[in-house]
Amino acid sequence: MTWSIASGGFASHPVPLLERALRTVLSRVAPFAVPLASFYRRWLLGRVTLLALTGSMGKTTTAACAAAAVGLRRRPSGNNAFGSMLVALFRIRPWQRFAVIETGIEEPGQMDRIAAVLQPDLVVVTAIGSSHGRSFRDLAHIAAEKGRLLDAVRCGGIAVLNIDDPHVRDLARRAPERTVTYGFSPDADIRALRLRLDWPRGNRLRVAVEGQELELRSALFGRGMAYAVLAALATAHALGEPLTEAAARIAGVTPAIMRLDVVRLPSGAWLIRDEFRSNVETVDAALDLLEEVPGRRFAIMGGINEPPSPAGPVYRRLGGRLARICEKVAVVGSRSTHQQFASGARKAGGDPGRFLRAGHDWRRAVDAILGDLRTDDVVLVKGRNEQCLARASLALMGGDVRCRRTICPLRQGICDGCPSLGRDADAR
Repeated sequence: MTWSIASGGFASHPVPLLERALRTVLSRVAPFAVPLASFYRRWLLGRVTLLALTGSMGKTTTAACAAAAVGLRRRPSGNNAFGSMLVALFRIRPWQRFAVIETGIEEPGQMDRIAAVLQPDLVVVTAIGSSHGRSFRDLAHIAAEKGRLLDAVRCGGIAVLNIDDPHVRDLARRAPERTVTYGFSPDADIRALRLRLDWPRGNRLRVAVEGQELELRSALFGRGMAYAVLAALATAHALGEPLTEAAARIAGVTPAIMRLDVVRLPSGAWLIRDEFRSNVETVDAALDLLEEVPGRRFAIMGGINEPPSPAGPVYRRLGGRLARICEKVAVVGSRSTHQQFASGARKAGGDPGRFLRAGHDWRRAVDAILGDLRTDDVVLVKGRNEQCLARASLALMGGDVRCRRTICPLRQGICDGCPSLGRDADAR
């Protein structure tokens, strides 16, 4: 049996400044709010099936897909700080059937507090990567910390695990009695049989579920985002939701802002916005997508978040990839960052002259790329949050961006909707 699914519209929007402020306040009063949150979850939300997501990457998009799969109309916020999690919990209403919350950690011991408050009914673990690697000895310790969320699953709960990730697969040993797996592996309960990029519309997926096949289109891009769709289908399947309806709703989920978000530029070129965080795994995922798209390809590249030590080989490897993929790369960051990228290009047999140094000025990077863009060219913007390379994307999109700050007081790197964009904010 084959089902054909069309796409709808489950869109993302920038986080309002007022809500960011509320999250900051809640994070400060968390010691007083935690007992209230625990009471609210245990007694007033006792009948709500709570879905909690954890992992090093892909959580925000997976949360959006899972929310759509179970019929929620509100897209999860995409902020997984502890204060934000409390905001999300208090926004759940006792009469809801389902709720979805994204969780995140920065150091050992934090997941115990999160798990104790949430007491989830279903836990999705996406993937384990180098995010917060400086706070943990290795990936196994990161996986162990995130796995503590599985220890708090309520009686009769379910674990939804990415079987393709070895660290997530190992967590099955501490998962609740019922586990549903997803991935491209032949052993996955929800298995991707075929993935094709339908540029610039998104992905096309064929998925096997208990001997049946599901054909669907997604507005998300690349193999990494396909895992979000698979996780959401696995979640719907585990909860007994009709898969035809779940798949139709998932098909309407658009990319989260700054996460492989594809935009048409005034020049007729295409922009891949991926400025939110820049761990090495997300850089590789972005380059995987860039390599697959047709046409001439360009990139504005910043630094890497918490690269594995030593960082030099990581930058050189990525420089080699960029040299094979791109016509030109504008590097925003230190002289060392530019030199490492260019060195990797040279070692891979590419032309290091394609790597232009913009220093810490994102506007120089935009100027270096913008004049070369033609219809159907593709440019990727990727960098660390604190570099605020979203400003480069917004400028490429034709926005009047004047902010030149090198340190963002909001500390999140989410520039869309920021009141400082149109001001002549001095670099500092």
